[in-house]
Amino acid sequence: MNTGQKTLEWLYREQLKVDEQWSVQAPNAFTWWADKNAQKVELIGTQVNPLGETAYLIGVQTDFLRKLAPTDKTLTAINSILMTGASMAGPVYDEKEQTLKLCSLVRVHEDIRPWMSALLSMACALQISEIRMMGHQLAADLGAELAESGHPQNGMRDTPDELADVVGPFVVPLGRQPCKWAHEEFEEAVNKYMQQPPSLGATNGGLAFTVEFVYGKGSSLCQAIGYQPHPVYGNGLLFVQSFPVSDRCSVNEGIRLALGLNDTELTKMPFGYGFGSYCYRDKMIHFTSFLPNAAYRNGLLTNLYFACGCRAREMSLRFTNTDWTREAFQEAFTRRWEHLFGAAL
Repeated sequence: MNTGQKTLEWLYREQLKVDEQWSVQAPNAFTWWADKNAQKVELIGTQVNPLGETAYLIGVQTDFLRKLAPTDKTLTAINSILMTGASMAGPVYDEKEQTLKLCSLVRVHEDIRPWMSALLSMACALQISEIRMMGHQLAADLGAELAESGHPQNGMRDTPDELADVVGPFVVPLGRQPCKWAHEEFEEAVNKYMQQPPSLGATNGGLAFTVEFVYGKGSSLCQAIGYQPHPVYGNGLLFVQSFPVSDRCSVNEGIRLALGLNDTELTKMPFGYGFGSYCYRDKMIHFTSFLPNAAYRNGLLTNLYFACGCRAREMSLRFTNTDWTREAFQEAFTRRWEHLFGAAL
């Protein structure tokens, strides 16, 4: 059993404790109904990092809406409600099929499997919770339908699984406590890792840091903030990465660009850690991610920083045709990629 299959097995049997009556298993995936919206957890492929280590790409997708017409109102609502305030998942919209899903996608290497599996289980729970909280109202506002379904043999579920209600008794109470990420962690991350490539420079200020990465002839900004609570989950860790785009880009074009990036990073190949969402505002593409206090792990902040570095490099390549790894950042980038694939917490 490889690392990806071990992760799926652990999620199915130990962490999520999936009821076989409300699930369908496949060789490298399972679909289950914690409530009335199907969630699929799947091993979609592998990737080899510059150190020769194999990582397994594991995605989580939960059906959200259907019959969602591609109107200006739809795009604006997706961008302002689901993308700008994303936590550990982002919306992926299929205009042709008129369907919307919440999605997360990460790499899992054997050395990081224990803690990354825990983060994946958190993403599973939050996707289910967010659809239960917002689904009916958003469907009504946009003239769509909630994408409810039933088990192919056992039909619709009458009573939700315990995990469908985990946010209220577990995530929210922890969010009322102070941010689990201490200011010493921000300071250490900046002083130890961010005053050298791939960073162009960084500053820290209490429960926050700001760092810049190469972006063509300029730079892109990455902020980690521990003092800005989520409106539902309370305290935790907010990441925002910002990338300038053309001034000629209209709002709808910008939103579609952000949704296209979601489709790539949250269903096909993550640039960093695929927990969060792209959005468009102020002539910029932003990637936003919020990890509740319940997701805290010692050392995670450093790994998140290097994951953001990977995303910044990919965005620089896509939008400015500037590839760090072909320039002065080659050695530093390769040497530090183990924080994305192999650093144990």
